Amino acid sequence: MKKTYITVIIIAFLLGGIVAILPPGNNKKELSPELLLQKIIDDTRFFSADEVAHLLISGDPSILLIDVRTPDEFAKFALPGAINIPLDSILNEGNEYILNQKTVNNIFYSNGTIYANQAWVLTSRLNYSNNYVLDGGLNNWIETIILPVKPDITESKEIQELYEFRKAAMKYFTGGSEIIETETPEVKIEIKKTEKKQGGGC
Repeated sequence: MKKTYITVIIIAFLLGGIVAILPPGNNKKELSPELLLQKIIDDTRFFSADEVAHLLISGDPSILLIDVRTPDEFAKFALPGAINIPLDSILNEGNEYILNQKTVNNIFYSNGTIYANQAWVLTSRLNYSNNYVLDGGLNNWIETIILPVKPDITESKEIQELYEFRKAAMKYFTGGSEIIETETPEVKIEIKKTEKKQGGGC
């Protein structure tokens, strides 16, 4: 738990540093560094791996996954349906119609959280709508969805059911044959924006 808080503080400082070096906005639509810092502290920009897995499995059209890693990394492995907009080209003029819209929720991801958070800061500074971050990135996706850890038998029913969902999701995303019934209470994941832990990596 202590490690989680330390990680959150480190990432908050990193993002705060980015905000501090941003020049004053010249466009009236841009957020001031102060308002942007408030959005960072609010910490509602994260989707958990479980939330994303549930949305992908149910075929929910309300999300668009955006991989901000390099094209080479994207070609080697990417989440289903994701598109690639590398971080160094995130503000290219041709990307604005994707990153500044009110139709779907864009979810940035990278190997960890740092690069995705940077993409979020850059687009948030421009006051773009509906941009979020996959909490923990691909590292957490692998640990949570692809390699779920079986809980102890003494854990709560909710923890056991979450493990069953993750195990079925793992088979779904790796080509297994198990069918996931997304409408049953056993695998239903409540989608809400709450404070979540940070993941490592970039």
